[in-house]
Amino acid sequence: MKYSYQVYILLILCGLSNKYVLAQKFDSFVGIRFGAVLPMGEFASHDYGYGGYALLGKSFGVEAAWFITPKIGFGVDAAINSCEFASGYYAQDIYEANIKDYNQVTFISGPYKIKTFMGGAYYKVAFSTKFHSTFKLMGGLFIARSPDQMYRIEAKFLNLNSYGWKNGATDKNFSLLTGASFEYKLYDQVSLVLQADYSYTRASFTFITSSTSGYTDLLRMPIFRLQPGVNIHF
Repeated sequence: MKYSYQVYILLILCGLSNKYVLAQKFDSFVGIRFGAVLPMGEFASHDYGYGGYALLGKSFGVEAAWFITPKIGFGVDAAINSCEFASGYYAQDIYEANIKDYNQVTFISGPYKIKTFMGGAYYKVAFSTKFHSTFKLMGGLFIARSPDQMYRIEAKFLNLNSYGWKNGATDKNFSLLTGASFEYKLYDQVSLVLQADYSYTRASFTFITSSTSGYTDLLRMPIFRLQPGVNIHF
């Protein structure tokens, strides 16, 4: 059941191909997006032992939709997102939680990496011949990878220093995405877009500590993307 998204996306793509000829007359589009991704909730929390310590990040995406009526269409959306880890806050929290034993904690971390591949339905509301909004509800694959991290701990007793390296873990889940765009046509086939999307998943990151043991971190990962972009209509 975990990979049922593959069947879901395949059905979406088959439906899109069947509607392609009909859809051309209804202002279908393909577009690119560049913007920001905002971690929310537990994912962005700096609560030690609970939060994900994720920071505002970058997002790049591509999108295409085929409209079978002037208002209703089907499409696909793919995005790559990267959110930095709040290393300084996390190192300070480790130190404060172990202040009797540690003199200093140094922490270096890579970013969270998130990829989404979605398919679903679109609904268009036109305000004028040049300005309209599009709303979408989609489902698909959410791939999340936790950061690669390195730490150094200076202990108070015996002047011992310890070092460690933690490889990131990857999880794949089905996710829902909802979004809205505001679009202004510059020319008949070119328009400027401001896209806002929200998606959510509950990731399970499994870390192997030895050949016989490991542990799993559960992390709720809601993200909000705000992406300006360009659409090419056909």
